Amino acid sequence: NGKTTLSSLEKKAGSLTFEARAQRGRFKPAAAAVITTHAQAAHRPCGCCPTGGEPVITGRSTGNERSGGTRSRQGDPVACLNILQSSIRDMRNVKAKMATHAVEQGISLHQGGTSCRLSRRLADPAQSTWASLHTDLLDLIASRVLASDLLDYVRFRAVCLGWRVTTPCPRGRGVVDPCFHPRQWMMFPEGGGLYPGHPALLGYVRFFNLSTSTFVRVRLPGFRNHSVLDCPDGLLLLRHNKSTVICLLHPFTGDVVLFPPLSSIFPQLAKFISDFSKIQDTRFVRASVSVNLVGTVTMMLALTGLDRVAYASTGDRQWTPTSWKMKHLYSALPFGGSLYVVDGGWGLEPSRILRIDPPEDSNPSSWSVIPPQMVTQCPVKLLRMPQLVECNSELLLVGYDSGHSRIVFFRVADLLNGVTTMQLTSIGDQAVFIGGWNMAVNSKSLPSVQGNSIAIINEIGGGLAGRGTLPLYDLGSGTWSQVFDGPFLDGPMPRPYSLVLHVATCCQRLFWNSGKILCFNTDVGLGAEE
Repeated sequence: NGKTTLSSLEKKAGSLTFEARAQRGRFKPAAAAVITTHAQAAHRPCGCCPTGGEPVITGRSTGNERSGGTRSRQGDPVACLNILQSSIRDMRNVKAKMATHAVEQGISLHQGGTSCRLSRRLADPAQSTWASLHTDLLDLIASRVLASDLLDYVRFRAVCLGWRVTTPCPRGRGVVDPCFHPRQWMMFPEGGGLYPGHPALLGYVRFFNLSTSTFVRVRLPGFRNHSVLDCPDGLLLLRHNKSTVICLLHPFTGDVVLFPPLSSIFPQLAKFISDFSKIQDTRFVRASVSVNLVGTVTMMLALTGLDRVAYASTGDRQWTPTSWKMKHLYSALPFGGSLYVVDGGWGLEPSRILRIDPPEDSNPSSWSVIPPQMVTQCPVKLLRMPQLVECNSELLLVGYDSGHSRIVFFRVADLLNGVTTMQLTSIGDQAVFIGGWNMAVNSKSLPSVQGNSIAIINEIGGGLAGRGTLPLYDLGSGTWSQVFDGPFLDGPMPRPYSLVLHVATCCQRLFWNSGKILCFNTDVGLGAEE
């Protein structure tokens, strides 16, 4: 026992200190042999002594002893005191190293995803150098970990009590603080008719990390009477099946923010649209979430089928639609708290890239009548059927060339600066999926998809790489291939489903609610509502 041994050595050192002082002050003891061994210092048997465990004489040599000999000689209390004090220092250093090793082992086990708890955890974490890091250094590390992934931040706070107390808890701030939005996480479609809220799932829903391919299973019983509309910044946009109340749910902290019923927008849209059946079809939305300095959450919805945008903030009683409309809302994407949309032109008209900002706190009533800001135009000869996608923290524009045979990429920032000749030739290890909802996935997590490529889900029936297949365009070589064989046209593919097929299903959000896997001619319905 290291603690008992250290205490015994300290007591012995105290007695020797008294003896040494007495020797220096009044007398010298008679010829008395003081013999110490490793075994005696530790108060336990030791096999390191020669000749059957006989003691090794310590102290200054008189020149009469042979090397490695075992004869006794006269000792000095002062010399013995120095030896004991050196042993105490060595044992303290060993104890400190063991404590640091235990904390580091706990960190590695926790990052590995195991629930094993260390039985050799240090009783006093304050003695560890890791647990006693300065507050400013902890804040810096925590901010960088949080910028990478929210769950890494949760693991960081679980290392020790000191780190947990110093850093803010995500629970209660999951929605109102954008830093805690799980941006890299996507709800995972199960397939096989297992829609969210299915009794066989027991209230659990799985989530997939687009960067690390990590899976997390979370219990979310609210899906029994809700349907998923969108997943802005990793948050779940849910609509109540009967009351149409909108709520924004953080899947990992359980924080919820409520918004007015979506049906409150119907009377206002009736002023502009006469077809009431078209007004009620609000399943196709693209959401953007922003938070102001006082914690008010504002959500903007791009109503794809109506070519309009609506907004509501926490505390509002109804949604406010825009009085202006676009020609054809072709694509929408939240980025930096704003909503970027592609207003597609008809025929040879160029498409416009618009940026819609949330309403200002000082004058929110003017938001619905002020037209959006145009970022840039896309001539047809430069880009056809443009789509917006966020890749490597940049806003990109992807579409076909004028011959409809190649895929071209542009940075929106370059187009804003008037640079129309600088096409993007590489997106690294990312694989972009273009469908109803566009997203970029790290190809290292998808074995059947190579990096620097684009999968065009909208072209399953078009035949670019064979009719009924999922076409894949290699941005580096400029060639087309197929991710896997169909048949998409004859119904769902046979099981087991590959991971890339589940990811492609994420681009068609209505499949989430039906529990079905992506195919070309499946009649998609809201499975939870049926």
